[in-house]
Amino acid sequence: MSKRILISLCCTALIAGCASSPNKPDSSADRHESAETLFQPAQKAMEHGDYTSAIKQYEDLETRYPYGPYAEQAQLNTAYSYYQRGDSKAAVAAAERFIKLHPANPHVDYAWYLKGIAYYQAIQGVEENPRPAEEAFSTLDTLAKRWPDSAYAIDARLRMAKIIDLLGQRNLNICKFYYVRHAYVAAANRCNTVITRYQLSPAREEALYYLARSYRHLNLPNLARTTASVLAYNYPKSKYLSDLGSSAKP
Repeated sequence: MSKRILISLCCTALIAGCASSPNKPDSSADRHESAETLFQPAQKAMEHGDYTSAIKQYEDLETRYPYGPYAEQAQLNTAYSYYQRGDSKAAVAAAERFIKLHPANPHVDYAWYLKGIAYYQAIQGVEENPRPAEEAFSTLDTLAKRWPDSAYAIDARLRMAKIIDLLGQRNLNICKFYYVRHAYVAAANRCNTVITRYQLSPAREEALYYLARSYRHLNLPNLARTTASVLAYNYPKSKYLSDLGSSAKP
């Protein structure tokens, strides 16, 4: 399902309530009509990919009409437009604002999703700065746990799996960095991070190998044998077993 379809579904659901609301005094109806008048060109700009104009118009709408379904949808669409424009930081801030202002909104799961994919969008050099990946995982994990049946939960879980792979590999690379410099305590700590925090990462296999080797260098034979046995049990065809010798036998 495309992101544009997702945002239009959200829009329809949020604003549909206006049509079924009881009749209000003329002044309220006039305000509603004015908010709608401002909303429509902003929506068209967003749908045509003119996100800069859309953001400006949505923010103007919210300034003039800060309450009601159009203002709420404008907040969501602002976050989405920032995301599509590639401004991850602004998208996160806009989504967070919606979450804080409308925690009970029936579409708050979408705001959490926007926040998560905005952090995910910011993942570039995970080796240098893992924070966006960590924040993306935490945010998407919240979405998947609180709203397991959400339309966005499946994509959230897929992105989480990719983040686990990225962070697992990052910590393995740091482990190897320390290992080749004979900093075996630091290497063992990083390997343990991969093994315990990123258990589903493909990096776990190699982390077990370097952990066993690090324990050997630290003169901890029992821990080395135990780790090698864990490697053999979980990865019986691992290419690293032959290097660990008999200690790798389960």
